[in-house]
Formats: sequence, C-alpha cells, structure tokens
Amino acid sequence: MWVNRIRKEIKDIQKEPLDGITLEVDEKDMKVFNGTIDGPIGTPYAGFLLLVKITIPETYPLEPPKVIFKHPLYHPNISLSGEICLDILKTQWAPTLCLSKIMLSISSLLNDPNPSSPLNSTAANYWLNDKTKYNKEVIDLCNKYNLHM
Repeated sequence: MWVNRIRKEIKDIQKEPLDGITLEVDEKDMKVFNGTIDGPIGTPYAGFLLLVKITIPETYPLEPPKVIFKHPLYHPNISLSGEICLDILKTQWAPTLCLSKIMLSISSLLNDPNPSSPLNSTAANYWLNDKTKYNKEVIDLCNKYNLHM
C-alpha cells in the first residue's frame, strides 16, 4: 500500500516542486527521504539550509512518517536531538496528508513556533521573553553545524 502512495507523492513533488524545499528518496531505501528547508526569510534561520530525514512506516499513510532534523536546531518545538513536536506528526495525522504538506508545515513551524507546547523549554522561554537571545542561539547553533546555504 505504501509503495504506490510514495510513488504518487514523488511524481507530485516532481510535477510541482516546493519553493525553498527539496525532498528526495534515499537511493538505498525507498522508505527514507532526505529533505532540505531553506531557512524562512524573516526568521533567524534565514540563510541556513536545514536538513530533514523522513522515515516511512509500513503502515503509511494510515500512520504518520517519522520526521527528524539531521542536526540540532534551536527552536521551542524541536529538541536538540532533532525530534519535532508538530500535531500533524502525532495526534492530528490524517491519511490525506502527504510528505510535501509535512515539509510545508515544518517550514511554517520555523516561522511560527508554539511555545505553549515546547520540546525545548529554554528556547520557548527565550522566544517569549528575549527574542534577541533566542535569535542569537539559533544563529550560533546553525553556524556551529555549518548549515550555511
């Protein structure tokens, strides 16, 4: 079931590429995708290329894929191990969602965090109370992992 669905999604992405987002199937494993998100303009992530790994479960699309950043990222809803707290990857998953919508949602999350549901409480605190410190932490961590575009 998931193979046909993935093939369709790959064709759809090739037909209509996403601006600032890439998504490619891993050559060795069709259940793994590697993606990139250009840091959204107007955020401290601008100018950085963020790397994502998506792993498709056998039960896809009935169950959501596992999505992580391949590097630490400073964000209220992203752990330093790359785990992402996003409702569509958990309780709000629906089989009608697809990989491109997931990538767009993650890009949107970078622009608009939800500090009331943090994985990184320090980042959430800075996001709410000290944007200058928050922005500096984001940039320092992106520089540390050489994520420049």
